[in-house]
Amino acid sequence: MSLSEKLRQLRDKQNWSQETLADMMNIHRSTVSRYETGASVPTYQTVIRFAEIFKVEKDYLVDELDKMLPNVEAPGYVLEKLEDADIEFILQLLKNEPELKTALVELHLMPPKRKAFYVDAITNFIKVNKRHKHKF
Repeated sequence: MSLSEKLRQLRDKQNWSQETLADMMNIHRSTVSRYETGASVPTYQTVIRFAEIFKVEKDYLVDELDKMLPNVEAPGYVLEKLEDADIEFILQLLKNEPELKTALVELHLMPPKRKAFYVDAITNFIKVNKRHKHKF
């Protein structure tokens, strides 16, 4: 059973509306809907919170999340030779800034239009920062 199906089943078992669950999770009702339809993938922290609210073992939900996300330690995802110096710099940045890594994974999982919006916003913010270094 998929994560989205499990979330829907657990909510139905409690006889809660999406609005009720959203209020308990402190998220919007449409977000609950997207999780239940599989249109969006919740973060690890969100899945843990679902497990707490539904009073189920976290592994029951986390295992499904793990199946949905790529295994970066699997063969084929390992970079054997870095040809681009920027890639090495980026890998070091991700290693030193775990919150950035988490944010980029969440960005990757967003729907294409939302992802494009955030990529554009981040790019523009960096450009503005370069032009106005003395103000920040």
